[in-house]
Order: sequence, then structure tokens, then C-alpha cells
Amino acid sequence: MDMRLRVLRHFAVVAETLNFHRAAEKVNLSQQAISKSIIQLESQLGLRLMDRDRQSVVLTEQGKYLLPYVQEVLAAARRLDDAVASAGDVRTGSLSIGATPTFLESVIPEALNAFQQRYPTTPIKVERGDFAYLCTLLMRGDIDLFYSTAPAENSAHLVRKITVGQDRNVIVVRSGHPLVGKDRIAFDDLAGYPQIATLNYPRGAAYIERLAAAATMRVPRPALTVESTHLSLERVAGSDSWWVAPHIMVRSRLHSGGIVVLPVDPPDTPWDLVMVTRRDYSPARKMMDFQTVMRSCLMSSSD
Repeated sequence: MDMRLRVLRHFAVVAETLNFHRAAEKVNLSQQAISKSIIQLESQLGLRLMDRDRQSVVLTEQGKYLLPYVQEVLAAARRLDDAVASAGDVRTGSLSIGATPTFLESVIPEALNAFQQRYPTTPIKVERGDFAYLCTLLMRGDIDLFYSTAPAENSAHLVRKITVGQDRNVIVVRSGHPLVGKDRIAFDDLAGYPQIATLNYPRGAAYIERLAAAATMRVPRPALTVESTHLSLERVAGSDSWWVAPHIMVRSRLHSGGIVVLPVDPPDTPWDLVMVTRRDYSPARKMMDFQTVMRSCLMSSSD
């Protein structure tokens, strides 16, 4: 990487983390080297970009103003590197994608398998995070695109969001559960069975709250709270527990058998799934091919 681009990269990472120690870890350098880069950039520009002491780092108004332009330069440099690497052969170069946990634990593995059959020598990097974090990586040029649930807030003006599908919460149980076979399940039908809750999943908690309110019942206390999708599925399959999860996350297990979706009334409200790219990004061939693979996988997941 050109020396000037490296200095800009260091500024962008410090601006993101607001911490010299974490920034140094991200780029595998010492804090002294990062600090030297920032001082060098400030000297070249004749501007103070950040105020720092031992406890904190705060961007100045000049730093805040310049940051999006720095991110654009870094993103353009990365696209140029990819274009040079791919010149004459669309199977070379790399692909960097991002995804929220729901996508990573459902469609992304299937899509990667299909993509790598066509591009077996293409290095692929996958970043995990929420919408805000992945948007930062996208604007900085660290990833080419990412997949997420649609955010409630507006995103950066340089971001393009394309709806690629919809998802909703479902309540799943084992195929031999006593409630299986009923045409309609009310929330009070679930009261006699243990609930599995997903750690840090507000959409699921909100759906349960709506069901409880509609039934004029108190929100039940989960019998088990876990973060692992695999553990939740195994617990559901081996007990009379019920679990709220995005449909896309459990669809492969539904197809293979062992668990079923209960016809709970009222059903959850669907939400959009989006693919996010930069507006100023001209996609490379392999990026468009990955999008095609993802569309195919998402279509099969809705069956």
C-alpha cells in the first residue's frame, strides 16, 4: 500500500475505534506507529484532526469533515487493487463480504459453497457484525457488500440498499410436540411448556411481548437463554421447549425434519432483508456472480 494511503488508513481506523490501542491491534502495529501516522497527516494537512489524551480520542470538526472523504479514497484504492488483480481473468482477485448473524447462520454458508465451485482460487473474507458496523466497513472499503435486515434509521447517502427478500419470526417445536397438529395455537397454549430465548435478539423478545399483550398475559420467563443457534435447535428437537427464531435461520432444519413451525396466532410482522453496496461502486464480475448465487439461495429459503 502506498505510504500516503497507509497514513489515511490509520486515521480512518483511529476515527472508527476512537482508541489508539484498538486501532493499533486492527492494523497490527504499535500505538507509537499509529500516533506517528496521525501526527504526520496533521502536519501535512496543517489541521488538527483529533484531540487525544490517555483516556480518550475525540475527532475535531475538521476530522469529522474529512473522514467520509478519506473513506471514499480508501474504498476507491481497494477497488483499483481488485481491478488490477482481475485484469485479464475474472477468476482472480478477492471478494470481501459482510453479514449479520442471521445471514451467517443460514444462507451465507450455502452461497459460499456454490460460489467457490465457480471460483475455487478466489480468496474470500467474511465479516460479521450489525448494520452500523458493516456499513462502516463498507464505507471504508474493507468489504464489497453486505447482507442485513433493513435498519430502522436512514443510512449514509453513499449507501445503496436493495431489498432481496423478507423474513419473520416463527415459533418452532419438535415434530412430536403435544401442540403439533392443532390448526391454531394461542399464546396461552404455550404457557405450559418451557421457552428457549436467544441472547441479544430484540426482535424475538418484541414478538413474544406482542403475543403476551394480545392474550393479556405476562411475558414468560425463559427456561433457557442461549446465543448458539445450534444449541437452541438441538434443545428444541430433544424436549418440549419452544423457540422464537427468524424463519430463514431454521428453514434448512424444517426441510430435513425434526422440528416444525407452530401456527401461532397472530403471526409476526415480516421485515425486509437487504443487500447493501456503495452507490459509487461499479461491481466486479465476481461480485455480481455472488449476488446471483445469493438470490438463488434466498429464493430456495422462501420455499
